[in-house]
Amino acid sequence: MANHITRLRKKSGFETAKEAAKKLKISDSMMYQMEGGYKQPSSNLGIKMAEVFNCTLEEIFLPFNTTNSDKNIKEV
Repeated sequence: MANHITRLRKKSGFETAKEAAKKLKISDSMMYQMEGGYKQPSSNLGIKMAEVFNCTLEEIFLPFNTTNSDKNIKEV
């Protein structure tokens, strides 16, 4: 799930993380860390990312909170 931010960035037309970081007014390092799954955006940054990347807040935040716990559930 770590690269979902990368997919959203590219889908919105930003070829590089540097371009997106500049538009979001954050450091390149922060952008790389979010794309790598090492950091999660703050609420305010998530809102800004949703606007800039033309997506929903759920697309920004839900992949960070997803677990694999449903893999152990057997379908009936």
